[in-house]
Amino acid sequence: MSQSYLAEIAEQPAAIRKLAGLLTPRLAAEVQAIRSAIGRGEIGHVLITGMGGSLFSAYGTWLRLSEGLSVPVSLWDTSELIQQTPGVLRKGTLIIAVSQSGESVELRRMTEIEGGAAARVAVTNTPDNTLSRWASLALATEAGPEQTVSTKTYTAGLAALYLFEQLLLGRDSEALAGEIEALADAAGNVLADLPARLDAMLAFLGHERPLTFIGRGGSYGSAMMAALVTAEAAKAPTQALSGGQFRHGPLELVREGFRSVFFMGGEAATRDLNMRTVADIHRFGGASLTIAPEGAADGAADAGMLLTLPAVAEGLLPVLEILPIQLLMVPMAIARGYEPAKFLNGSKVTVIE
Repeated sequence: MSQSYLAEIAEQPAAIRKLAGLLTPRLAAEVQAIRSAIGRGEIGHVLITGMGGSLFSAYGTWLRLSEGLSVPVSLWDTSELIQQTPGVLRKGTLIIAVSQSGESVELRRMTEIEGGAAARVAVTNTPDNTLSRWASLALATEAGPEQTVSTKTYTAGLAALYLFEQLLLGRDSEALAGEIEALADAAGNVLADLPARLDAMLAFLGHERPLTFIGRGGSYGSAMMAALVTAEAAKAPTQALSGGQFRHGPLELVREGFRSVFFMGGEAATRDLNMRTVADIHRFGGASLTIAPEGAADGAADAGMLLTLPAVAEGLLPVLEILPIQLLMVPMAIARGYEPAKFLNGSKVTVIE
């Protein structure tokens, strides 16, 4: 299983590079039609939904669309959406649904709810599945089959969602294609450099104590995905918190032996807050592995361990942030006595609510 997992990790740069093919004149025209419908008042609410990693991949998109569109934007766990508030799927809504398989039970249930949505967008791995057939606009990443814990379908899905979001905000396709090309190059470089650092990362974080993943903005999505991958692939207890929520109580966990992974993010507005939190973790006896773009976390190594990433478009940084966690799961799972990325209690596609 670990060989399949490693192979799927290695395929990510090629899967990302392939996404530039989504940027066709037809897609630009379809997204422009949705943008115009928002401008005319035909769409009054944008609803983004998914489960697991698909939901976490949409966190940054939710923030940027909330800031950039003239209508409210909400982000929903699909199980809560269909079970607690299905009436939210109402007329005049743009639904953006993300699912790697397009067949997860909650997403399939959602497609059966007739609410009169104004437009339905699906982001999945394959072009033919329940969710893509439901959609009025379907984006297929075609990252290839995936047998283990989500790696390439997560990063490709996140990048495809970013492309849709940026087109909806009025960005130019040519510029976006350049960002995807740069991301693919950066992912290849990161994956080439990481193996030499895995032993040191595992020695620093350990494999017996719970890990806390922390981030703000789009990097909070990375924290949530990192916690999910760690639980799935290494069977290790974890929690994911925003930088602000960490201050509201969980800071009390910090003492000698506490270890965290802090995704610094690319947002200059919160950089000082993030650095202060890393420093406080160190002050109270803990330590943090800080994952940050080059130049964004000077001094973080004094409070633990620093791993730097190449500069890419801010909205695409979470693609690079998750790569060290994916690879770290192999030695961590082995140290914990498990076969890396092998499902024991669940399955690749969740079919039971």
